[in-house]
Amino acid sequence: MGYLGEKASKFAHQYVIESPLVKNFLSRCDRTSEKTPEKIDQKNFVVDIDSIKSEISNELNRVVTVDAGYQEIILDDSYPTNRLCYYSIGILCFSVKDLDNLEEQHTINPNDVGRLKNIDRFHFVLPVQNIKLKQKDFITTIRETIYQSFKDNKLGGETEDSSNSLLNTIKWLIFKSYANGDGSIEIRCPSCGHSSQFKNKTNFYADSKNDFTDCDCGERIYITDCFQMYDLIDEINGSGPIISYVMSAFEVVLIFTLIRYALENNSKWLSETLFIKDGSLALFSKLDDFSYKVIRPFLQFMYEKSKNEKTSYINLIGLEKSGMFMEHLRNTEATINENTILTPSIDYIKKFITGDNKTNFGERTYFGIKSFVKKNKDLAFVLDISIPFGTNAQYGKYIENPNINDCLNIQNILQLLFKLKCNMYDKSFIPIAILNKLVSLSSVPGKKILTMFTKDELL
Repeated sequence: MGYLGEKASKFAHQYVIESPLVKNFLSRCDRTSEKTPEKIDQKNFVVDIDSIKSEISNELNRVVTVDAGYQEIILDDSYPTNRLCYYSIGILCFSVKDLDNLEEQHTINPNDVGRLKNIDRFHFVLPVQNIKLKQKDFITTIRETIYQSFKDNKLGGETEDSSNSLLNTIKWLIFKSYANGDGSIEIRCPSCGHSSQFKNKTNFYADSKNDFTDCDCGERIYITDCFQMYDLIDEINGSGPIISYVMSAFEVVLIFTLIRYALENNSKWLSETLFIKDGSLALFSKLDDFSYKVIRPFLQFMYEKSKNEKTSYINLIGLEKSGMFMEHLRNTEATINENTILTPSIDYIKKFITGDNKTNFGERTYFGIKSFVKKNKDLAFVLDISIPFGTNAQYGKYIENPNINDCLNIQNILQLLFKLKCNMYDKSFIPIAILNKLVSLSSVPGKKILTMFTKDELL
């Protein structure tokens, strides 16, 4: 490898080309085709979009999108370094009528943003290395910071009623307050390792007494310790490994805070709203317990409620921009017919995308199922759809052969997505493109400004 900034040789490649060893090796190789799906592999999973008959059909009049960005800054170049990470998470909400009044997007400009109103932002900061709360060790600092970030951020801003906090949504989901209220979760003490069942201590889940419990060893356990991110950090290496996981957890809880608010206030707009998450419907690494033990049961409960009341209450999707499924789509897009949706079986996923792993893909991490959608030559994308089954089904069993027709209101969701197409980026959508502009923290000048701000505040 060359030095930083050193230019590579313009003629060294000729020695590689002329090498007998290289030529001999290539002569013994052959291109493989086993991992290239053909139409025969896809025929059992492809459905013509126009033929889909949604069991429940709700007109979607509103779009809510959640996206986030973060910027890590280094305060000095000396060793050991002092690092912090700033987060910016946003919600964009607009009516379909607003969208109809806009011309097709070729660029994103302030006038468009102004017309697509109801933008809300949330901000917090996480110590990464060699910065901690006064009189606290580093791991306790991170745990308290995560707890406080979910507690302090709430719908409507800092001055709003604390009942709208993201922390209350975590408790609402864990305690199953949307149903019979008998939910709980096992949380391991970060100090002694003893596990305790975290249950609702009062008649009302939002009571602050439910924010924490005390272990027998004397350590205070916060309900946000359910994310178990403290397992990935230490005093020496800092919290770098959890930076993206903190953002993912915040994004997901923010979406469900909106849903909780609508349910608790008997709002009719829930069934008329398409919720879009930038990225997959999943929580990875240590967050997987929260995904399959907390979020999935809620979505399964709401699926049954939707079927019983013949109203699609949860219209939740994820749109992926990168990853192995996106790469697979790029490689196979030409083999997929226009105006079709392909919902792959687990065998297809193992054969052509992830490899033959011992466990089923997403069995612990996902709360949605994967599909490949191709509208035409200009629009094809990876779509995650909220899990389409009730409390009697298991995720690992269902994704063996998922059925797109099980997804409630899927036809209306697809038609709205086609309308949301944005020409600014390849395979992009208007709300995500706009919101990404609003929450992304730039390296220049944003990073420099945050660095100067932090130095001033820490003096």
